[in-house]
Amino acid sequence: MPKHLFPFLFVLFTTTTAAAANSSSPAPSPSISPPVPNLPPPPPLPPAPGYMQQQQLKNIIDALIGAGDFAAWANILFNPISNNSSSIPTSTLIPTTATMFVPGNDALSHISGAATGAYSFDPFIIPYHVLPQRLTFSDLQLFRTLTRIPTLLPSKTVVITDNAPAHFTIDDSLITQPDIYSNDAVCVHGIANILDYKAYGQTPPTVLPPPPLPPADETTLSPPPEVTVSSMGVVVSCLDFLIPFVFLVYMRLVS
Repeated sequence: MPKHLFPFLFVLFTTTTAAAANSSSPAPSPSISPPVPNLPPPPPLPPAPGYMQQQQLKNIIDALIGAGDFAAWANILFNPISNNSSSIPTSTLIPTTATMFVPGNDALSHISGAATGAYSFDPFIIPYHVLPQRLTFSDLQLFRTLTRIPTLLPSKTVVITDNAPAHFTIDDSLITQPDIYSNDAVCVHGIANILDYKAYGQTPPTVLPPPPLPPADETTLSPPPEVTVSSMGVVVSCLDFLIPFVFLVYMRLVS
């Protein structure tokens, strides 16, 4: 065998041995990440509060104008920004279920700007005239006098001052035209005067009953001995007078 084949065979043997060693060694196992715990899904977002649609408000305004005596309040509801009574549209203030008390034109005649139709007054007045529940005139008559009903104005209530059907009043304002507008969600009543939340809206504080008296002690106590004040100002017992008196009577009888 030629001598030049030995180096070639040696290199071939070394390469084959290394390849066989590499093929026989096990492949490294892939790293296993720890299991991810199953987290509960996030809670759903609360539903957005429902407010009256613009078309619903338009239907109410049409009913007020058709009634003939409530056009001024209808103008305030339809154009709150131009009337400086609110900075946002009324439809975004009134819930989908509501009761509205609407003052007549005469009730607004004393407000500045009545001649031009541009009213400027306390913006809290409008939410005070709205209840967040639907109450027809028949429903209102079920309440007793002095019953307070929450309004859209926080912590303010209207009070039923007279529940007689012929003279039903809210905050001493007569309901002149009940159920001007009514559907399954909204009811509107005409009233004689603007409701004043400063005079009627405050709920009176609750007067708690006095605490009960402690139970009486069942131990029988004997009354104290009767005492008498003598002419000398000395407090003495009645027995102090009785014993000498009996002794004198006895001596008289004996003698």
